[in-house]
Amino acid sequence: MPLLLHQPKEVCLKIEHFWDGSLNMDERLWADVSLSQNKQGIVITALSPILADQNIPQFPLGTRVDGLWNHDVVEVFFVGPGHQYLEIELGAGGHFLVLGFDSIRHCSDTFESLDPHLVFDRTDGQKWKSEVLIPYKIIPENIRALNAFAILNHQFLAYAPVPGDKPDFHQPDRFPFFTLQ
Repeated sequence: MPLLLHQPKEVCLKIEHFWDGSLNMDERLWADVSLSQNKQGIVITALSPILADQNIPQFPLGTRVDGLWNHDVVEVFFVGPGHQYLEIELGAGGHFLVLGFDSIRHCSDTFESLDPHLVFDRTDGQKWKSEVLIPYKIIPENIRALNAFAILNHQFLAYAPVPGDKPDFHQPDRFPFFTLQ
């Protein structure tokens, strides 16, 4: 079923299975992603539990961190025409990373000067929540697919599973259909 995002509605993605679709029995490992639009862009909100052994980089809150995927993170991929896609990462410590790709695994833009509006909170001491506004000008036109992933406690989870012998989130042709209205 296609996912459509209409203003002011919100699309919610539950990340609760492992990357290959197998059942995750660890109730501590999950993430929720919500997507909504406003006049400036797409608002991405990630919510996930605070883990006792959380893997967080040692950088100031709200900063861009290269290699954020090596830490506890939630990732959202927007796929445009061909194999053009945008990867947005929100870390469990209030960090972010945005990368643009013009083909599979070929990074064409690191958006190092991007200073997005980012809000981070550790709600009730049990969950972390990160919200970022991604401007339309960097989102691929004619989005055709999306997926969301979480790396938590060295485990790889997915909204929609991807095939393979090991986790590989860079499979845009395997992502669910999605479009913006």
